[in-house]
Amino acid sequence: MRPVDRKVMLKSDYLRKEAELFIDFVSRGEDIQANKFMCKSLREINEGSVFLNDWVYEQTGDLLKAGKLVGLLGGDHSTALGYWRAQADQHADFGILQIDAHCDLRPAYEFFKYSHASVVYNALSEIPQLKKVVQVGIRDYSKGEWDYVQQHADRVTCYLDRDIKDRMYEGTNWRSICDEIVAQLPQKVHISFDVDGLDPKLCPHTGTPVHGGFQADQVNYLFRRVLQSGRTIIGFDLVEIGVGDTNWDANVGARELWKLCNLMIGSNH
Repeated sequence: MRPVDRKVMLKSDYLRKEAELFIDFVSRGEDIQANKFMCKSLREINEGSVFLNDWVYEQTGDLLKAGKLVGLLGGDHSTALGYWRAQADQHADFGILQIDAHCDLRPAYEFFKYSHASVVYNALSEIPQLKKVVQVGIRDYSKGEWDYVQQHADRVTCYLDRDIKDRMYEGTNWRSICDEIVAQLPQKVHISFDVDGLDPKLCPHTGTPVHGGFQADQVNYLFRRVLQSGRTIIGFDLVEIGVGDTNWDANVGARELWKLCNLMIGSNH
């Protein structure tokens, strides 16, 4: 594990409080432009996100240049963007296999440009080397996000949780669906695993839980099929792990981290 940068922690603590005040303000329908303090807060929050993106980019980039295999732990899903940018420096093209309850394709969310709800939109906008994103388990999305998926079918394939379940209930086996998903991916694959893609009983304290979702064994089977296909797992991020009054979320997160590390090593052995 890399040491945590104290400067990042202090900036995060300060901006979290600013963001909570800002979200409360806009939730009441107040006019942002009429409030100089809120305008300043929004600017500082967005600037802080750029700072974090650049910090993650530099940290992961240094490790990749040194020949390391890198896994990123979150935290907010938006933390992965800097890592994806660093991978683009190393690979002429790659794809992302995204396990998630959400599309994360909003141009901005609550006026925050680099929100967790915008990370895939930002990646597709800013990283031309990212050739394909295959989203699996989606069950909570906006009309705008669905329109984006339809308009960018060459770069985004979305497997809705409902459609996957319907196919399984009607007799299609999980292996066939997994192989279809894997076939959508290019040779080099980054796994982006938002734990809210799982059934919420496995991650009850994640930030935006949605009923439905996968069992851990189903997701792990899909990851193994990626490995068995001969594709290279170039990295992973494991994000949105919550902290609750029990160790359950941490337990599930730790076990998935262990499995992802082993898959990545096996893929690059």
